[in-house]
Amino acid sequence: MINVLYIVNESEAGGAAQSLLDMLTVGRKRICAVVIIPSEGSIEERLQQMNIDYYVVPFKTDHRKIGTHTTEETDTVFASNYAAALKLQDIIKQNKIELIHTNSSVSNVGAIAALMADIPHIWHIRELLEEHYGFEFLDKALKKELFACSDKIITISNYVKNVYMSRYGFDSICIYNGVNSDRFLSKGFDMKEEHCFMLAGAISPQKGQADAVKAAHEVIRNGIDIQLYIVGTGNYQYGWLLKKYVKEYGLERNIHFLDFKNNLRQLREKCLYSITASKMEALGRVTIESMMAGCIVIGADTGGTAEIIGQDCRRGYLYRQGDYKDLARVMQYALEHRENNVEIQKTAQNYSVEMFDVIKYLENIVKMYEDLTRRNEISDRSQKAGLLEQLSTRYGSLQDRTGYVYDSGGFGKQQAIQKTVQRWLRNKLEHKLLDTVLVEKEIYSIAIYGMGYLGCCLYDELEGSRVTVEYVMDRRITDPDGLIKIVDLQEMLPEVDAIVVTVLGEVEALIDHIKAKCSYTIVMLSELLEWCENI
Repeated sequence: MINVLYIVNESEAGGAAQSLLDMLTVGRKRICAVVIIPSEGSIEERLQQMNIDYYVVPFKTDHRKIGTHTTEETDTVFASNYAAALKLQDIIKQNKIELIHTNSSVSNVGAIAALMADIPHIWHIRELLEEHYGFEFLDKALKKELFACSDKIITISNYVKNVYMSRYGFDSICIYNGVNSDRFLSKGFDMKEEHCFMLAGAISPQKGQADAVKAAHEVIRNGIDIQLYIVGTGNYQYGWLLKKYVKEYGLERNIHFLDFKNNLRQLREKCLYSITASKMEALGRVTIESMMAGCIVIGADTGGTAEIIGQDCRRGYLYRQGDYKDLARVMQYALEHRENNVEIQKTAQNYSVEMFDVIKYLENIVKMYEDLTRRNEISDRSQKAGLLEQLSTRYGSLQDRTGYVYDSGGFGKQQAIQKTVQRWLRNKLEHKLLDTVLVEKEIYSIAIYGMGYLGCCLYDELEGSRVTVEYVMDRRITDPDGLIKIVDLQEMLPEVDAIVVTVLGEVEALIDHIKAKCSYTIVMLSELLEWCENI
């Protein structure tokens, strides 16, 4: 048994965490695992079921949208990671940890903790930050040094391996994820419904749900009656706009939105086709699972998706990523060439079971662990000691300058949203409606500032009421289909009776900025709810 500390950057069981848990499920007799997560979340239930020890140790991920971060933010994230690594030292000693395995590239905690404990570190790179998400590491110079001091680096596809080699200059070992085929394997090819498509994954622009929805609309306009199931949760604003599109074009009978399901077996038994529309998957676990389940995958021609499906149409079909009309063309082609289905299903299923076998994956990982932990000398010890001294000095200077204190976890924003929703629901149950109080105040037209969860809910409640939402303001929202009017706060603001601000927290500067631009009434959402409560 090898004692391994795993650093997991997500507290919900996403694809990276699922791949780790699949390996630990079959590796109980080989690995004594301890898992670190940054906050409470759904992954805890899985860890408890598997009887795996875990600790909640808050830390910040070190990636942000390209070009958006500040030096101050970079320092804060570094301090968070360094402080968390210090906190891990007692856990490492208590559990006699021999090696640290970081399950994602987006946090530095594990690499720093391994330097402090003088034990090997493995870095598992599972994402294409820039190409897929439009993110970048906050401190690329530090990341490069930490990569250089890691004992092994694993990449999950040849595409990822080549990207990181060209960007950071290090070699890595490409090991495809292991997937427990027992959970997904299906032989009931003939039970699937020929006109049913599905797309499973986190709701976000990077996953391409909009392309799938528009492609389905195109196929339906061509006279083919299909069903599309969009499965997942995530970016509420993006999902909200997708549902607006479906409603606008009367597609409710054909396009369905389902919350994330841990087990998609029933839906995969139903759907013959599975769409992977992601901008740039590093590998694409959902593609592998769909192949195992006997679904015919229609995938974007980029990154790991193209690597798995291949170019010859033997394991599925590719379309031009981002081109919904080409996706519609391929969907229609697949429907019109059903004679190819069984051969594609068999070929893809056999390929996925062989290439992503979780037992082979476990053997590769365990051999790597054994090679590293059996060494008498830690490699590049002087280089590692030098880097650790540099990091310690940096952390000390930050403490002196900013008084940084370890953040034991804060959920203020989520709690504030939760309390607001509770007030809102209580008012609705008492039939104290927002449009009623607005009309009483002679407010018949509004603009909404802030289109997060609360802003979207406000728009939905007022839609079709006596109060018109003339436009919205939010830098994060884009609506290429023009279903809602979006105005930039820097522009001249069209006339309305009031602007409702749904942003929580300190908003004095924002309100002053709006007041400087117009004389319209400004109402906070909390104030609007208070009006309802006083009816």
